[in-house]
Amino acid sequence: MHKSSKFNYLFNAVLSAIAVILAITPANALPEQSINTVVKWAKTRPLLPTLRYNSEAYGYDGTKGKLYFYADVTAENGTVTKEGITVSGDSSLKFTTKNAQAVKLLQNIYNSNLANDFQKSRYITKVGRDQFYRGQKFGYIAAEVQGGSALQIIPLRNVQKFIDNAQFCQTNQCDL
Repeated sequence: MHKSSKFNYLFNAVLSAIAVILAITPANALPEQSINTVVKWAKTRPLLPTLRYNSEAYGYDGTKGKLYFYADVTAENGTVTKEGITVSGDSSLKFTTKNAQAVKLLQNIYNSNLANDFQKSRYITKVGRDQFYRGQKFGYIAAEVQGGSALQIIPLRNVQKFIDNAQFCQTNQCDL
């Protein structure tokens, strides 16, 4: 009986620890995760629209009020290559590291870890309308677009690739 009670105690302690970790670790879906994870996650976020596959855009997207959200994927059931948020019709919200409203929106959609990563990210360069930032965990591309402000979240290891592509498209005709 003594070994059995030790096992039960240890088992319950491990289960409790897992429950605490899951409770304090916010669910989020970010680039390099499966699109199924992102779609399920989006359903739990009150600010986000329902995401539907858009074959023309090579990803999933949706609009809710003034917010447009999308996730680009390698295939309909593939891995997310980047995510984007565009807010239109609100001139006070600009995706910059100094705009408290934009940082708060990221916190409300994702979590404080991502919001802090963006807020503390380092400005790298501007190519055309795109401003590139490097955080500790992700890369970011901010842009003022017609009627609003947009932010893309990209894998950190791909920041230079996105900069190179933007520079290439400045001098060559690219389909965007």
